[in-house]
Amino acid sequence: MSRMNAWLLNLGGSCQAAVGTRELLHLIDTPVTFELPYTPPYCRRVVFWQERMLPVMDIPAKQGNAPQNPSFLAVVGYQRQRGEYPQFGALMLASPPQQIEVSDEQACPLPDQAQGWKELAIACFDHHGDAVPVLNLSRIFNSPPTPGR
Repeated sequence: MSRMNAWLLNLGGSCQAAVGTRELLHLIDTPVTFELPYTPPYCRRVVFWQERMLPVMDIPAKQGNAPQNPSFLAVVGYQRQRGEYPQFGALMLASPPQQIEVSDEQACPLPDQAQGWKELAIACFDHHGDAVPVLNLSRIFNSPPTPGR
């Protein structure tokens, strides 16, 4: 039985997801973000972190919910391809992340009603009766815009 640590993310609007422990690099409390005009509602903001301008993703808004104001930001790191320099982005959070342990036995399918998760998640696991998608950060931060948004 394989066990791994993960960060459980409260994305707001009763939406939760997870990322690997090495993917979450920094937590920003009461972040100062800046809105960009002519951008999709799910990626309308940027934040400055370590002399970098990072896109801020609002996952519930990407799934069609109303855009939110972040209480916290999770700075995440990912690679588009193995061996390349890491890329960085930020995810809006409603509360601080929670570290949890996940085992192979918790694997489950994405809920049928959650079609939007298929383009954002690489896996899913059951946590206390809730299906928790595991985010594919490379796909989230490098995906083409969704038509009509």
